[in-house]
Amino acid sequence: MDYTGAAVTNTKCDICGKAFVRKKNLERHMEMHAGLRNHTCHVCAKTFTQKGALNCHMKMHVDIKNYKCFTCDKEFSRECTLKSHMIIHADIKSYTCHMCGKEFRRKSNHTKHLNTHVGIKNHQCDICGKGFSHSSGLKLHVNMHAGVKNHTCDVCAKIFTQTGVLNRHMKMHVGIKNYKCCICDKEFFHKCNLVDHMITHAYIKNYTGDVCGKEFCRKSNLKTHLNTHAGIKNDKCDICGRGFAHSAGLKLHMDLHAGVKNHECCICLKTFSQKSTLKQHMETHIGVKNYKCGICGKAFTQMSGLTVHMRTHSNNKRHICGICGRDYHRKRDLGNHMSSHTGVKNHKCEVCGKAFVQKSQVKLHMDTDVGVKNHKCDICSLTFTQKSGLNRHMEIHAGITKYECDICGKGFSRNGGLKLHMNLHAGVKNHKCDVCLKTFSQKSTLVSHMEIHVGVENYKCDICGKACAQMSALKSHMNMHSNVKNHKCDICGREFNRKINFDCHMNSHAGIKNHKCDICGKAFSHSGGLKLHMDLHADIKNHKCDICGRAFSQSGGLKLHMDRHAGVKNHKCGICTKTFFWKSTLKRHIEIHAAIKNYK
Repeated sequence: MDYTGAAVTNTKCDICGKAFVRKKNLERHMEMHAGLRNHTCHVCAKTFTQKGALNCHMKMHVDIKNYKCFTCDKEFSRECTLKSHMIIHADIKSYTCHMCGKEFRRKSNHTKHLNTHVGIKNHQCDICGKGFSHSSGLKLHVNMHAGVKNHTCDVCAKIFTQTGVLNRHMKMHVGIKNYKCCICDKEFFHKCNLVDHMITHAYIKNYTGDVCGKEFCRKSNLKTHLNTHAGIKNDKCDICGRGFAHSAGLKLHMDLHAGVKNHECCICLKTFSQKSTLKQHMETHIGVKNYKCGICGKAFTQMSGLTVHMRTHSNNKRHICGICGRDYHRKRDLGNHMSSHTGVKNHKCEVCGKAFVQKSQVKLHMDTDVGVKNHKCDICSLTFTQKSGLNRHMEIHAGITKYECDICGKGFSRNGGLKLHMNLHAGVKNHKCDVCLKTFSQKSTLVSHMEIHVGVENYKCDICGKACAQMSALKSHMNMHSNVKNHKCDICGREFNRKINFDCHMNSHAGIKNHKCDICGKAFSHSGGLKLHMDLHADIKNHKCDICGRAFSQSGGLKLHMDRHAGVKNHKCGICTKTFFWKSTLKRHIEIHAAIKNYK
């Protein structure tokens, strides 16, 4: 039996293989493959291949939803949409990707997914030109350009452009890390983060910077790095106004303001706000110095230290003090210098309570309290608490005298040494001994003098074993063993080991006797003579003869006495050749010859 518009069986599409009962349906289907969209919505201008699809679409604008889900009560404007929705409740995934094995509930999603493998991106962004395999991806992307963020986190109130990103973000609050690295066991909240992390283990760096040639594993890292070259700093600190090329840098910087230091050194227990700073700090304990100066050869543990050091060679001091005009290589040094003008001393010693302008000064001061002297002179083995002290000391060995006294011409390696020396010429003695009331022009001389009262004799002679309270006294004593007498008297020809003895001797020729006894009024040319004389008044006789037991106040008296026991007569008369034990006896004997001569 023949009917008008009878069905034509086995009508099949040559492209996708779909079969149709009627030829007219096949023709409409072919229009889909051809991309013909002759049916346009007059509300939103969206186009469709079939009139039926347009009619269903119009129901969305009218907001007529006649189809309701019996499971979740969600309403739909089209029956086909309801059917697609019901598949979700049934959890049936009938479509499987033959490339990656991923399963889908809907054929449309499966088709879109296959486009990602093939690389087909028919939907392109008009703003940045980025391509997408399906229209929904483009729609979400356009929202990013428009700044539309409709999805808000209920915990931290952070907003997102896509609901998928919000869902991934919520895992961070819950603390669920379902993705674990099989190499280092590090866990991640999101699969995409794990994929990015795996690239670091593979050491594949496909992204290279055009400016400096630095390579990166991720494109996002390259993009951030290029911002540093361009000087783009879009992330700004609300407290100090400092800008950063990426948000991670700003986040770490905010920890500095908050005082958060979660990274602790296992050796010295010092804490740091950033992990990278701790890593650099650990190199100081290990002693690794990989960064070397090409000019002077000095090595540093950190690249930043070498960068700062190179400025000293360039002599470019960009940071100038507005008060005194002094210039510095580093901004930090200028900041420390400004504290000296304001007088603010925020850094305090925990041992003695002394306050300092700079933190580095406290550290150096602590070394002096503890007595740590790690800097040793290779020439004389003298040790110092500070490297600067050793450097100044080495100038003495090198004979470098930058500062010269206008009065006596003596040279000094330091300006401070010249100032102290000028006090000697001026007779300024502001440092007084509490024990003997003796005054000194320099504090260091007073400190050395106090060791005499305490009885501390740390400096010992290697030849005779004599101990001295001061290093200067030991040096003078060593001249006696060397028998070097560089100081000679022009009047009598007598030679001396030490200049101080020579000066005292010259006073005796000039008749200068500044040291006077308070008891008998006898004067002496040097203090040593007065001291020995005072022992006579005090009847102090510490020098005893081992043979007869007789005691003497002076060692010279004992020595002469011992010559008598030994029968040594060193004093000979030039007239009659008679010898005597004592010089005083010889003088009296000479007077006899003179008296006989006068009598004749």
